[in-house]
Formats: sequence, structure tokens, C-alpha cells
Amino acid sequence: MLSICETQCIAKPNASASAESVWRLLLSLGVLTGLIAFAFLHIGAWMVLPFAGLEIVLVVLAFVLVLRHSSDYEKVTVAEDHVEIEQSVLGKIKHVRFQRYWTRVTLREGENGKTSLWIGSHNQEVEFGRDTMNNAQRAELASHLRRTLLKTK
Repeated sequence: MLSICETQCIAKPNASASAESVWRLLLSLGVLTGLIAFAFLHIGAWMVLPFAGLEIVLVVLAFVLVLRHSSDYEKVTVAEDHVEIEQSVLGKIKHVRFQRYWTRVTLREGENGKTSLWIGSHNQEVEFGRDTMNNAQRAELASHLRRTLLKTK
């Protein structure tokens, strides 16, 4: 999801399900898989039970990984005299500040066809929107930031 306003742009991962709904889904999936595994156990196919348990454990781990990153975000703020970038990954927040006049926004084409958006100045750069935006959104944001940085206030 990308939100653009005059002086601040925020990029967050798409969170289509709440944590509560994910846990409900996992619980129902566990119960259903358990019932099926115990039915096979009842008819003598006991090897289904450990594999069903392993399947549920792996699915839960995958969802836990996704949920851990659901509160990640990136924010770029363009103020009168500076540009501030704030990135939060797994609750760890990183702040980088550049002087507005010297800040440059560049798009770089990767080998895999994916573009990357870099904001920086004086040999220090920060990649923005690597995991939260697609190529079109990065291009749109780069254009918006360039226009905003050129405006004099």
C-alpha cells in the first residue's frame, strides 16, 4: 500500500487479514487436519499422523513469519530543510536524515527486471520500498519526490 501526500510518503506491506483471523484460520486448519489424520490412524495408516503434525507446524511457522512483518513500514518526510527516512523492520526503527538541497532520488534497474528506489546524498544512500512496492509504484513515488524536492519553500 502506498500513501502519498504533500510532504510525507508511507509504504507498508499489504495486510489483508488481521492476526485474529489468521489464528482462527490456523486453528480450524489444525482441527480439520487432526480429524483427518486420526481417521487414517483409526483405519491403520498411523504414518499419516506425524506428517499431518509436521504440515501444521510448517504452516503455522510460515504464518508467524508473515505476521511478524505485518507492522513493518517505511516513511519518507520532506520538510523545509531536510529529508528524513524512517524504516521499521521487526520493530527496529532506523532514521536517516539528509539536507533537502543535496538529496537525490534515483531509480536503478536490477538484473531481474526489478527497479530499486534510492534516496541519498554525499555518498550515503537508502533503498526505499524494496519489499513494499512494485516497479510502477516506485516510479510514481520517485517522480513525486523529485517534484517535491524541486519546490522551493
